[in-house]
Amino acid sequence: KIIGRNGHYMGLMGCWGTFENCERYSAAVNKAAAGLSGVNVYSMVIPTSSEFYVPEDITGFTSSQKEKIDHTAEKLSGVTNVDAYSALKAHTDEYIYTRTDHHWQPLGAYYAAEAFAKTAGVADKFADISQYTKVTKEGYMGSLYNYSKSEKLNSDPEPFTLYISPNDSALKTTYYDSSFGNGKEGNLFVSRDAGAYYLSFLGTDDTIAKIETDCTNGKTLVVMKESYGNGLIPFLTQCFQTIYVCGVRFFDLNDIDFIKEHGI
Repeated sequence: KIIGRNGHYMGLMGCWGTFENCERYSAAVNKAAAGLSGVNVYSMVIPTSSEFYVPEDITGFTSSQKEKIDHTAEKLSGVTNVDAYSALKAHTDEYIYTRTDHHWQPLGAYYAAEAFAKTAGVADKFADISQYTKVTKEGYMGSLYNYSKSEKLNSDPEPFTLYISPNDSALKTTYYDSSFGNGKEGNLFVSRDAGAYYLSFLGTDDTIAKIETDCTNGKTLVVMKESYGNGLIPFLTQCFQTIYVCGVRFFDLNDIDFIKEHGI
């Protein structure tokens, strides 16, 4: 659907899903947690923009994501739920989702990362958004135009705002293939002028990234994610000493073995 909002056009994707799929996801995360004695395991299910911005007069286009997210949380066992939904809902009047793409804006990821930091007990290290270097690039036209070919969207590109971590210069990022081989040193921010838009951080989903920071608390984090998870990472580099970022769609290893081997 293409809607008008705040003087601009915005693309929205329908979202349905089933309670059975929620239960399959919860069961999989529960199984991983059961095999990871002494490891804190968290689940964060992130709503898409249609949950908050579908006009009331449009019906039958999407179903309640909150019902599915709550059902997923209820079925978790040995896993701590992170309430990204409430964190995002409190800021829906801000630019937290893109208008032309199915992803969120980094500002939305910031609020979800803050919710995670509080839940994980590392909020004392979490930096306020004002401490980040804010870079805005105009002319963003994302996936929702590619899907819809809407001339309304095409005539109304949007800005994309990147937030570069305060400790960016201290970060060491190494990219590996999906089997954790062939490591090559790179940068967390592959485009510091936001010229790659949502690909400006991490750049892709089909690698494993290891980020070593200047945080000295001894905490290590593994993020098993799809592409929404990429947006979280720049906001967590001051909360963990080491971060591994793994795309679940491309990860070729056993997740439990990987976590054990790297001392998470």
